[in-house]
Amino acid sequence: MEAKRIVLERNVAMKTRDGVTLMADIYRPEEGKYPVLLTRLPYSKEYGLNFMRAEILAEAGYVVIVQDVRGRYSSAGKFVPYVAEANDGFDTIQWAANLPYANGVVGMFGLSYYGYTQMLAAISGAPELKAIAPVMAQNSMTDVFNDHNGALELGMWETWNLESMLPNLIAREGETAKRTERLQGILNDLDNINSWYDFKPYVEWPPIVKTGVMSYFSDLMKLPSGDAHWEKLTVRDNYEKVNVPGLHIAGWYDCFLDKTIANFENGHKRGLGDRLIIGPWTHANFTQYIGERDFSSAANKFSGPNMHKIHLEWFDHHLKGADMAEQEAVLYFAMGANEWRSAINWPLPNTRYTPFYFESDGSANTRNGDGRLSTRLPEGDGKPDFYTYNPENPVPSNGGGTLHKGLQVDGPKNQAALELREDVLCYTSLPLEEEMEVTGPVSVELYAKTDAVNTDFTAKLVDVAPDGTAFNLADGIIRASSVYKNGIAQNILKYTIDLWAVSNVFLKGHMIRVEISSSNFPRFDPNPNTGGSFIDTTASVPAHQTIFHDAAHPSCIILPIIR
Repeated sequence: MEAKRIVLERNVAMKTRDGVTLMADIYRPEEGKYPVLLTRLPYSKEYGLNFMRAEILAEAGYVVIVQDVRGRYSSAGKFVPYVAEANDGFDTIQWAANLPYANGVVGMFGLSYYGYTQMLAAISGAPELKAIAPVMAQNSMTDVFNDHNGALELGMWETWNLESMLPNLIAREGETAKRTERLQGILNDLDNINSWYDFKPYVEWPPIVKTGVMSYFSDLMKLPSGDAHWEKLTVRDNYEKVNVPGLHIAGWYDCFLDKTIANFENGHKRGLGDRLIIGPWTHANFTQYIGERDFSSAANKFSGPNMHKIHLEWFDHHLKGADMAEQEAVLYFAMGANEWRSAINWPLPNTRYTPFYFESDGSANTRNGDGRLSTRLPEGDGKPDFYTYNPENPVPSNGGGTLHKGLQVDGPKNQAALELREDVLCYTSLPLEEEMEVTGPVSVELYAKTDAVNTDFTAKLVDVAPDGTAFNLADGIIRASSVYKNGIAQNILKYTIDLWAVSNVFLKGHMIRVEISSSNFPRFDPNPNTGGSFIDTTASVPAHQTIFHDAAHPSCIILPIIR
């Protein structure tokens, strides 16, 4: 099909129901009426659309609208994350559908924050919205500090505010004597952010507080779980209001993996026609080189032009009535084998959930200890494992679904060095005699005891190669206070740690390993073990942890094995 001549209109204004003016750039064919593809983002309509090119979509026969959300860049109003996006999304959809060059139907696309603006717009019920394509998107900001069973994603929260929010907030103040100095200070603090992660309490974090323009940072940090503010921002509790099909794209090492999967499951179970694509990627990185691994050229399937292609196939079908090739609802990348596979549902229908039980002679500390994984149920009393968790010396984050600034901080990383710490327990299987595909939700059932008022437990699934290289696959954390509510946990308690999901083919000769500890910093805030939080306090005490794996307390990881 011949590409159409494109017209670009900059700074096209619309007014919301409460009179706030939002600004958009519009890319459209010069003549005719077409469906609208809308994206609403806080990262600048001119520079922030970094995974798609609006002109390519317009050349394919769409009116492409890229709008700055309320309070960001060229749009008026006050920016408070997410709070206005449902209503503003509804208003923008109706305005866009009635533009003189629009034909009345609208689709939405975008990644991360501007993936979630689609979900919030979908629950608004705008009848002109016919399809969405949320890439690596959330499903809730309710209980924002409990998305990981009570733990705060500290590095993400601090980095996102400092790197993505502050510069424009400062710029919007107009020319001030100290504006340049303040902007340079942000750059300096970003360059040295690793030294700032240790600062506490977090509500007084100097890189943000000293700018004087981020009052909502400390305000939001102080909001309790369940506060009405968060209730305005959730899609998860309003899934029945999402009545349009979604193309959901996720990454095994993305910080929103579980939420993207949940968004798909909602639409798929309700027969809306949703699709799910999961690659080996980190947040907004769709290439073959992720962390310290090369997943082969197969992992590039949706990078560059191919990302546009999959979107256009989706929207051509739902907005233009074009045929779309029959395909199964789920397309996923099986790491290890490094190939794409498909399924009719998630989790996969042929999944066999298999417990791998922890064993040791009481010395599972470090990868050189005696920790073992076995499919045999434990017998007898068994010896528990012990370690001390010191909040002032937490286990460093090393890859995973992180979203904080640093050098190669996300994705698969060799865990071998961390596995020499005495506060990391390692349970390892024998070398596999044949390859094993593990695809689906992963969880750890941990029987543990602590002498702390409150503490954390972490779990990590690792693929160990014959040469000892140990790549992380999935991880999770739980704050003990989410399990017990009244004082010190004097008894042995069962903790279920959600590791979200994975697809990995453990090759012949490889070993399966589970790491158990109590911290993953700065991805998560260290628990001070006092019953308080480093959000607003600085005091801490060590916690003495006991992990049980006997007949009465069969600690295990449950793996979704595909047969």
